[in-house]
Amino acid sequence: MSIKLEVCCGSVQDCLVAQKVKADRIELNSGLELGGLTPSLGMFMKARTLVDLPIMVMIRPHNGSYDYSELDFEVMKKDAKILLDAGSNGIVFGCLTPEGKIDEKRVNTLVELAKGKETVFHKAIDEIENIEEGLEALIRCGVTRVLIGGGQGLIDDHFDYLGQLQEKYGDKIQLLPGGGVHKGNLLNLLEKTHVSQIHMTGKRLETNPKTKTVHMVTDENTLSEVLKLIR
Repeated sequence: MSIKLEVCCGSVQDCLVAQKVKADRIELNSGLELGGLTPSLGMFMKARTLVDLPIMVMIRPHNGSYDYSELDFEVMKKDAKILLDAGSNGIVFGCLTPEGKIDEKRVNTLVELAKGKETVFHKAIDEIENIEEGLEALIRCGVTRVLIGGGQGLIDDHFDYLGQLQEKYGDKIQLLPGGGVHKGNLLNLLEKTHVSQIHMTGKRLETNPKTKTVHMVTDENTLSEVLKLIR
């Protein structure tokens, strides 16, 4: 079975690299150094005109808590509607309650707003105490897919657990392992989890020689090597 590769992109150039290597899907963000934020409409529209791959857009207004204020959530709904109407294939988001559980009311709102397009709950799932309870909530809400690392810490430490989750819930919601997936641990991940898709940046870090700021960019060679392993 061929494994699908979703590439986490932080620019239009990253999207072009993902398309060039024949990845399967893009998750478009801004601010990858902050864990990924909502991309601008201009960035998305330019990517949409240049790239044929499905593009999922991150809906995350800031890099703070996933327990969003009412104002934050109004922004998320507005961003989601604008980007869906502009042609995105779906939205990626994560909303938790003050108690650290899945905020089913808000998740339902965003699923309804997507009007049948794909919805992905991101790695906020790894913040909650009972991941299985969280997955069951997302299934009730009709979420398409969940980007998951299996809990806090390194994803490598959770391969067996992810395999258990895949066996138990994989026919009800798509599990998309991500956060620390790289070519060095990829085959072990696939062997232990039996998932059908993976999420990774395949990034390299570029440092501005003047400002010393660090910027993540998608590396074509890395993605090409990964695709040779999974196809």
